[in-house]
Amino acid sequence: MSTVPKQRQQLSPLATQASLSRVIITGDLLLSVTESDAAHGPIKGSYSIEIEEMREPLQVSWGAEGQVRSRQARATEIAFEMPGARAGQTWIYAVQAQVTDRRRSIVTGVFVQIFVTPDTFFKCQYRC
Repeated sequence: MSTVPKQRQQLSPLATQASLSRVIITGDLLLSVTESDAAHGPIKGSYSIEIEEMREPLQVSWGAEGQVRSRQARATEIAFEMPGARAGQTWIYAVQAQVTDRRRSIVTGVFVQIFVTPDTFFKCQYRC
């Protein structure tokens, strides 16, 4: 029995380059706040993008379930409203970024989790 090797399909240089392109959102993905912090206004997190194998000039566009401070910057602050937040709750918000260069556009997203804690973490049973 003879085996004939199958011809491998090779990617074009453009396809290879596009397959290596990547955008990653980094920042405050897990936050912990007290009930009183959540009651006194939006909770703010800082976010940025890391870009691999994309060429300048780049266009950036942020989106979120919150108020984005700088929609077209590589780093931004996002304020999340938490009306009526109670201890023990976890609030989850979506954050997205779209990065476009001359050849491609990449959209990526993450979930931000905000855990609400009581205003007092512990009660003293003895003198503190």
